[in-house]
Amino acid sequence: MEINNKKQYNQGIGKYKILSSTAGVGALVTTKWGGFVMPLSISDWQFVKTLSEEIKKPENSNHTLEQLQELSGVDIIDDSRFVEFLKQKKQLAALKCFVAIPHIQLDKFNQIDKDEHPIYKKKQESGVELKDEMFIIPAINFPKWFISNNFDMKPIEEWEEIWKAKRCNDGKIDFFAPPRDPNKKTYRTFKNPMLNDKTIYGLLKPVPMVLICPNGHISDIPWYQYFCARLANEKIDKLEGFDLFNYECEPCSNAPDGHHQLQWITNRNQGESWGTLKCGCCNGKVSLAGIMNIKPFCRGERPWDSENRREICITGHNRNIMQMVLVTSNSIYYANSLSSLYIPNEYIEKPEGQLTPEANKMLQKILDKIFPRYERRSESPSKEDFWRKMFDEGDTLRDAAEDDEIELTNNDWDVLKQSFIYPEETEDVDVLATYRYNEYQVFAKNSSTPGNKPGLHFENIILPDSLKSYFTKIQKVDTLAVTSTQLGFSRVSMPSAKIVGGKVIYPDDQIKPIFTCNKEEVLVLPANQLFGEGIFFMFDESKVNQWVISHNLEKHFQCNLNEDDMGKFMSDEMEQYGRARFYLLHTFSHILMKELEFSCGYPTASLNERLYYSDKMCGVLIYTADGAEGSMGGLVWQAQPHLLERIIKTAMNRALNCSSDPMCWENEDGLNRASCFSCTMVSETSCEQRNLGLDRRALIDPKFGYFKNLI
Repeated sequence: MEINNKKQYNQGIGKYKILSSTAGVGALVTTKWGGFVMPLSISDWQFVKTLSEEIKKPENSNHTLEQLQELSGVDIIDDSRFVEFLKQKKQLAALKCFVAIPHIQLDKFNQIDKDEHPIYKKKQESGVELKDEMFIIPAINFPKWFISNNFDMKPIEEWEEIWKAKRCNDGKIDFFAPPRDPNKKTYRTFKNPMLNDKTIYGLLKPVPMVLICPNGHISDIPWYQYFCARLANEKIDKLEGFDLFNYECEPCSNAPDGHHQLQWITNRNQGESWGTLKCGCCNGKVSLAGIMNIKPFCRGERPWDSENRREICITGHNRNIMQMVLVTSNSIYYANSLSSLYIPNEYIEKPEGQLTPEANKMLQKILDKIFPRYERRSESPSKEDFWRKMFDEGDTLRDAAEDDEIELTNNDWDVLKQSFIYPEETEDVDVLATYRYNEYQVFAKNSSTPGNKPGLHFENIILPDSLKSYFTKIQKVDTLAVTSTQLGFSRVSMPSAKIVGGKVIYPDDQIKPIFTCNKEEVLVLPANQLFGEGIFFMFDESKVNQWVISHNLEKHFQCNLNEDDMGKFMSDEMEQYGRARFYLLHTFSHILMKELEFSCGYPTASLNERLYYSDKMCGVLIYTADGAEGSMGGLVWQAQPHLLERIIKTAMNRALNCSSDPMCWENEDGLNRASCFSCTMVSETSCEQRNLGLDRRALIDPKFGYFKNLI
């Protein structure tokens, strides 16, 4: 298919990929024409904006999610537990709901094929026609520098001006998309009676390099300044950094306007094979050898912001330095994603001292509005005095709750007071572990689903005698739903949490949000919800603890990593919750997924794991999502006692041998011990922990393997 004008300038991308680890706001997405585009922030996504506008309207303040869905013409994902978690722990206080990324395909002309979309048809029946923008993720060209067939190198804006000046396709910019080379006529033409110039022009080639910084910014290399600085023999690779973006260039001596005419001349004999930059007027040349070593100061560019607002980019008192990477480098984009298993709120037992959603809503109102006003009026404000005057001696707080129709019990007020006055005592050590513990408790405390809500259904299976000494219970999960969203992204290196003083600190300062507004203004987040099925394994904790102590496994699995190692946080987390326990759970999960691939034909890429690991939980959920192999009852079918017993036994026997033995079996470097892609590692999309923390000896070692007697 030939793409000729901007109406055909669409790039198809799956709705699940747009929130994946490699694509999303601020990422570089490869296109079918060979270039790259960068999705803009969700603040520019029309379906997000439309729903947000409906939520803001005063007349819709009491509308249900179903009513808001009807008004806006979108799909809303109902996962109130996940919404409350993000409101409390990620400071998204105004978050109302998730909006599903619309599934859409392109027709043979590469245009939005929405006519058969169920949402479009439903709104059309009610007399409302949804525009194409409701099914589009807006994006820009990036990098913005392109090279023509005759080696000329310019930013896309200059190529557009040349296109119009040369009257290519009558100078109509519609036919410039995707970026076309005014100097490269092809032998093809297209039928268009309105055009005088019917030539189909070839494509421009994008420059394959960009600059990134640890604070998430990304920029084109300032090629003009780079050329001039190198021509003047400036040290642009000095360790302390170089102000390349603001470099004052000497004019070209031969050009009438004093502007160098850059050309990119490739030569395989050149160092690093990058080639040479040359001026077409003065013939000045600079080699691109060593370009990877340049160290320009960052100027805080955020091209995913449609208004291109820059930020001051400093660490301490020092300006941050950018580094050059290829556009295909993995270090350009690391997504910060979160997923949640759908659990109806009524299935979760609220621990003593934990805020209810209503109490948390009131706490946020006190912290954001009421207490700040009190602080401004009072000479020596304290939280204790505030509570005594506003609650114990008056009804100010009760009245404020009634104004917002917040209903609280006496116990709610007691917990709210404790959380307000002594927040450090009520704050979770690890908010994500606590959140997942709620999921674990639903499975652990119930033999079957404790209600009749859609989205979750499970029940115990009869444990075979051979497995009773290893597991407390195994459950088949006939129905489950997993909601996934993305909060931000980072560049250069994957940000990792740290454990400081026994508390988990998340690196939010290194992560750029996918929205450009303030956190307090975020009403809607895009999300995907997968429906599937799974098998839940709850290990016998007393048996696991006895196994660890009897073989002194905490010492055996001791591992010392440097602060900058990728697995440092995981190592510290193991130290806090138990190293041997983690190796056992994680490796069992992978071994079982691999066995399901061998014996049942499900590729591991279609399976996922959910690890329930801390000092209070010890379990694994292996699940598959809609559309994947095993999602139509196949995985649950394997949960029959006699089949599951055979699968686990076969998996343990298969783990005895690896094609990389003895090197694999004897490996003790880093976080992975006896582990490689031949035996335990699975697809990155299936693993929660980046294939780290694996050791099959924890399962089947003749001396200390947990399942050694099962072989």
